[in-house]
Amino acid sequence: MKRSILLALIVMACVIAVPAFAGDDAMCAECHDEVAAGMKNQVHMRIHSFEVYGRDVGCTGCHGDGEAHMEEGDASLINTFGEGEDTQACADCHQNKNQTEWAASTHAMEGLACTDCHDIHTRNNPLDSCKSCHMEVYVEFELPNHHPVREGKMTCVDCHDPHLATEAQLRTHTRVNDLCFTCHQAKEGPFIFEHEPVVEDCRLCHLPHGSVAEALLTAGEPMLCYQCHEMHFHAGLLSPEEAIDVGGFERENPWGADGMTLAYTSKCSQCHSQIHGTDLPSQTTPGGGHGMVR
Repeated sequence: MKRSILLALIVMACVIAVPAFAGDDAMCAECHDEVAAGMKNQVHMRIHSFEVYGRDVGCTGCHGDGEAHMEEGDASLINTFGEGEDTQACADCHQNKNQTEWAASTHAMEGLACTDCHDIHTRNNPLDSCKSCHMEVYVEFELPNHHPVREGKMTCVDCHDPHLATEAQLRTHTRVNDLCFTCHQAKEGPFIFEHEPVVEDCRLCHLPHGSVAEALLTAGEPMLCYQCHEMHFHAGLLSPEEAIDVGGFERENPWGADGMTLAYTSKCSQCHSQIHGTDLPSQTTPGGGHGMVR
């Protein structure tokens, strides 16, 4: 552990101390000034003085010896990468991205190369890379309720790893819920009284990117709840219009005869507030304590 920390400190010190371009890289920058400007603070240049997996990092680390190229000015005398070659060049250093999982991923099977998503010479926004192909998902973040991606508080890679072979490249090899619970820990439980859809899959009730309904729900209340639950029979009853006795006190009914309908056909969560689960039983006999009202 101490050795790892010491090594990390040495690397950080060297990265800070080494200028952006030196040696052969500086000669490349003399002609390729626009590329050099984009790479000034790019990670490949910040570690260019180190050797990774037997290769130098920097211009020559990817493009090879450029001496003949500099003398002749011929692009064929330097490695400019052809179709598919850039993926292997990246994988030589980024070996953790070149395992069996990447080969089985949707992106690999679609024939994507590293440079289809990554701009090697500049720092790009992951969202820009994703939305170039997944525009139908990106527009969902424009809906009234959405995860704060367009506000810059999170990015696609907070939930997805484009190099994985999991469902939708999600950052989990187990249940989708386990990914959701990394942020929404209060909804995880375990609870004594569980709501079965919550245990099974959050996406049964919630849309992951954006929704017209509040709280990223697939539909508004009470219609969402009615997909699984019957309407309360109270909703069809007429309310007494006059004052009624409640606990020894007379109470007025401001809603008239339709009071029952209004009360039981609005938002279910007004009464059943603990819809993700609870440890406290409801005070009703027919529901067996599973009312999730507290």
